[in-house]
Amino acid sequence: GSSPREVAGRMHSFLTRANAVFAFSFSCLSAVTFMCFLSTQLNSQSCPDVDIQIDSVQLHAYKQFGHTRSSRKDDFGNVTFGMEADLSCLFNWNTKQLFLYVTAEYESKDNEYNCITLWDRIMVRQEEMGETPATISETVVHTKYPFFDDGKGLKGNPNVSLSLNWNIIPNAGLLPRIQSGKTYFKFPTSYT
Repeated sequence: GSSPREVAGRMHSFLTRANAVFAFSFSCLSAVTFMCFLSTQLNSQSCPDVDIQIDSVQLHAYKQFGHTRSSRKDDFGNVTFGMEADLSCLFNWNTKQLFLYVTAEYESKDNEYNCITLWDRIMVRQEEMGETPATISETVVHTKYPFFDDGKGLKGNPNVSLSLNWNIIPNAGLLPRIQSGKTYFKFPTSYT
């Protein structure tokens, strides 16, 4: 067998001690990170009032993919809207940035649920300036992404909704997806 001195020498080598220090440090950092995450979970993440006003709605028939031989034309919606939102309540010490996006949701004969992203923006906390760009006040917003339907699902559709969605990108914790400010509109029954 081994003498007690040999066993003690193996148990307390440099690598054994370094491993123990690393494991203890990692456990402490994990506990502190989790407590930091818990400190912001009590805050409301759906607090802002969002107001979306529809300005204009137009409907066109376009060939969605010009490189195909098909002569089929699909619905293309052109929507402009205004938006007011104060998002300052979403920023706290754990908020790194907000990913904001406006979606349109509707039902068609071909698809029970359609969801299209029309506009997006990233709001980053600007600590060096001492303030956060926490408000949106846009009178006319044009869509950044095309509003195509793969068929005729937009023409005369009376139940299309626009809403502002956001993901809070934290320093530590969950990445929630929240929706607010849903407003409804209808598409015209004829093409322009």
